[in-house]
Amino acid sequence: MARTEGQLGWYMGGQASWFISLGMQFVLFPHLVANVLHEPAFFVGLAQMCLQIPALLLMLVGGLTAERSDCRTILIRVHLIAALPALGLGYALLEGMLAYEILILYALTMGTLGAFAIPARDSSLSRLGGQDIQRIVTIAMGVQLSGQLLGMLSVQLIPFLSTYFGLEDLSAVSLFLHVQALVMVLGGMAVFQLRPMPSLHEPSGATRGSDILDGLREVWHSPSIFPVIVLITAIGLLYVGSFMVLMPLMVRDIYGGGVSQLSAANLSFWGGTILATVTLLRFGHVEARGKVLVVSVGSGAIILALFSLPISFWMFCALSFLWGIGAGTTMTITRTIVQSEARPTHRARVLSIYQLGMMGGGPIGSFAMGGLIDLTGLANAVLLPALLMAGILAWLCLRTALLSLHAPRPELHNEGRS
Repeated sequence: MARTEGQLGWYMGGQASWFISLGMQFVLFPHLVANVLHEPAFFVGLAQMCLQIPALLLMLVGGLTAERSDCRTILIRVHLIAALPALGLGYALLEGMLAYEILILYALTMGTLGAFAIPARDSSLSRLGGQDIQRIVTIAMGVQLSGQLLGMLSVQLIPFLSTYFGLEDLSAVSLFLHVQALVMVLGGMAVFQLRPMPSLHEPSGATRGSDILDGLREVWHSPSIFPVIVLITAIGLLYVGSFMVLMPLMVRDIYGGGVSQLSAANLSFWGGTILATVTLLRFGHVEARGKVLVVSVGSGAIILALFSLPISFWMFCALSFLWGIGAGTTMTITRTIVQSEARPTHRARVLSIYQLGMMGGGPIGSFAMGGLIDLTGLANAVLLPALLMAGILAWLCLRTALLSLHAPRPELHNEGRS
């Protein structure tokens, strides 16, 4: 038990480092695109799409790689390689070489690394978590969200460094990009402490393509996993895409803000997700999983529609906080369902399909939202994803088993998995 807890500690250290770095990226990347290069909405959406498009193309390959390879080795490599793009971007900023093309290259590289890191991390968690999977998933979600929050909070120091240490804003941003790289390296050192996690895949002579199709069939035939994957794909398309483009543009164009205001808006959202995760960890077992998912996802559609109204910046942050509570609830419960219901021989592939829905839908949604904002304006553009999500939720409630999804009784669940 002590050894397992120690392994979980090193795992969580790697998890924290990855998401601290991504939390910093969450603020710095759109700030560079929207506020430093002053790109219009379409190109902001295109840049955000490039952060996510590799997931759409490579997530299933990443899941299959995680099943066929040592997950520890994959995680060590991606952590160390992920330090290089941040170092390169920081150098370009210091030398006055920043250009839109460099940001696109950075986005594509980080997105590709994420497509291999996420399935390996999720598969590792299933193997370290044992029977108490909901608790371990909730802790991992808490570490992930806390890491993102810490990364975003750290960016709030940029104005302080500029004011009290005489650093130019771009020099301070470059400094934080170097810190981002250092945090990635520290995460690689934490993951190095994990014991090897060799493949559980049983060679069958099947090609990669047929193995991927086998994973898709597993999802299609599962009454519990299928509605969750449809829901999470809709979230990727309609919510993630909206969030990635809407947040920086509303801060810039409606509220006239910069990096501090963008960081505050992001902190509001992710603070809500952390509150939801801590609450779920405190109260534990969620029985009526399907009904809770409908409420948490449906509340996001209402909040998106409210963004179309002329509200103050602090009301915008308050609504973002409430949206984050729904997002944290949704991510924890959906991931718990997939982790617990997928068969061990297919788990990494099914988890990669889950992540593909969440992250792969994002680039399409980001690209569409950027174009929609240019055509209709910010206020009108947020109404379309809200209406579409309401329709998808209604279909899932009427035509699938989403509403009837419940947590299994612990004793029955353990017997079924033994």
